[in-house]
Amino acid sequence: MTRGRQIVTGLVLLALAVGVGTAGYMIIEDVNAFDAFYQVVITVSTVGFAEEFPLSTEGKVWTVVVIFLGLGLALYTAVASIEYLIELRQNRRETRMQHAVDRLTGHIILCGYGRIGRGTLRVLLSEPNTPIVVIDTKNSRVEAAIQAGAQAIAGDATHNDVLLHAGIEHASTVIACVEDDSDNLVIALSAKAIRPDVKVICRATEIESERKLRLAGADAVVAPQAVGAERLAMMALRPELAQVFDVMVNGRPVEFRVEELDIAPDCAVVGKSIKESGIRPSSGALILAVESGADDVIVNPGPDQILKPGERLVVVGTQQQVDKAADMLKPAAS
Repeated sequence: MTRGRQIVTGLVLLALAVGVGTAGYMIIEDVNAFDAFYQVVITVSTVGFAEEFPLSTEGKVWTVVVIFLGLGLALYTAVASIEYLIELRQNRRETRMQHAVDRLTGHIILCGYGRIGRGTLRVLLSEPNTPIVVIDTKNSRVEAAIQAGAQAIAGDATHNDVLLHAGIEHASTVIACVEDDSDNLVIALSAKAIRPDVKVICRATEIESERKLRLAGADAVVAPQAVGAERLAMMALRPELAQVFDVMVNGRPVEFRVEELDIAPDCAVVGKSIKESGIRPSSGALILAVESGADDVIVNPGPDQILKPGERLVVVGTQQQVDKAADMLKPAAS
């Protein structure tokens, strides 16, 4: 039964209780209809006014019946009304949120706002102008994500309609980091079924799940346990290298950044070698890798590596250096 029907039912039953109570006083105490009605109203409302007329023993018993029946129905109707108002306010906010999500393009959909999801969102929000939509089944987590600064909707990300509500048709990336690997697998399958070109990144709780997730269409799979183990080992064996990695990725203590930059088809460096492009001397950014596809990555490319249109460069440098390198890879001015 909907809240609206509950309110209507409560009001009808309350009116019947008042009518029955009025009739009872008229019969038991032999009073007129208005006095009997007034007695019922002040009894049910518990305002504490004096009795309208002297009550006999039968009248007192009837008053107890009126109190229990009328007050119970009044409380039922009041609670249903309050819940209806709360739901109405929630629905209005969800409608506003949906309108905001519908206007997004190129955003990131983060499925799951548990421990890993919270950490992921924190890093994503550190990047300016990065719209994010969080999906979670728990309303408390949805509220927390909104408070953190993201758009968020309540729902099961394994369902296609929920992904559509999150704007997957206009999203750039889907991150599946719910706690169950099987759910992440379903999210990857659903996302690729709706948008084959959308980038899907999955969390794998079990190392054995990585192959299944890739078969499901995941472009990248991250196992936090494996990453954590490698991090611990690096800190123990090569602490200096670990510190350098922190500087490049997290921007501490110098604000170095690692970025992926697309090579425009008609930019000035197309067809040139890395040495001939002059990216390093002109921008100051260092080229770490050249990506030709999801599985075709050349790490630490040599100076004779030819740059081709559609490839992507992974560069490291300060924000200013990275921006200069990005400008060199943009389409040539007409």
